[in-house]
Amino acid sequence: MADFWIIGPIAWDLALYVDHIPPSGHFAQAGESIERPGGTGANVAVALSQAGGRVHMVGYVADDAAGRDMTTTLTAAGVNVDHVQVLPGHTSSVILLIEPDGERTIIGIHPDLLHTITIPVEAVAPGDIVYFAAWHAPFTVPAQTMAAAGALVISVPPGTTPAMRYLIGSRNDFSTIPEDTTAIVTEGAGGVTVHSPGQRDHYPAIPAKAVDVTGAGDAFAAGFLWELAQGRILAEGVKLGLTWAASTVQTKSSMPNTGP
Repeated sequence: MADFWIIGPIAWDLALYVDHIPPSGHFAQAGESIERPGGTGANVAVALSQAGGRVHMVGYVADDAAGRDMTTTLTAAGVNVDHVQVLPGHTSSVILLIEPDGERTIIGIHPDLLHTITIPVEAVAPGDIVYFAAWHAPFTVPAQTMAAAGALVISVPPGTTPAMRYLIGSRNDFSTIPEDTTAIVTEGAGGVTVHSPGQRDHYPAIPAKAVDVTGAGDAFAAGFLWELAQGRILAEGVKLGLTWAASTVQTKSSMPNTGP
């Protein structure tokens, strides 16, 4: 099976469970607070590794407590961290405000330095799967180089370079639906719509009682990538992604739940 290369954020999360999001100038009391590992890149990497994949994480942490905790989390999950770079400053951290229906508001704390990392282009082999869990303009040339060398390169929007076979993101992530790339648009409880050149297919969500939707999109992406690595068709990837997403929203965690 192909190796996975996951390029994206590694973050330490503070989840606050609130009964509502207050308007400006008002107050809300958290009923519960949880510190936990997260970050869209780390989430996908851990999910794939726990499923049995060979996974390489590409991102950054700082030399701080959060960075050490995240490196330990990734390593314990079986993720290769040789390409996790240690940068000056702070490991990414976010505050999550989670409402009773499971929806969350995300607030970043530290500046995002992901655009400064080095992509290990030469380490990626033909047939490997590369997933950009976040996109910055400096990733364009490495993505094109890896695709030209035979890797399957997938990204979140707006990674609309000629290298991209698939784009995966929520409807809010797409400013427009590209015509020459397969766009996989997640719609939460509304399911997933796949826009291929000349074709549009909808897949309903799997019913689930949501307590925390954090990581659901990452779970979907991981399931989709997993099926591609097995050589299965796009529809099977979408279905497994929906299954992993439904499982994830039922747990209080930032990282996907890939169990039954």
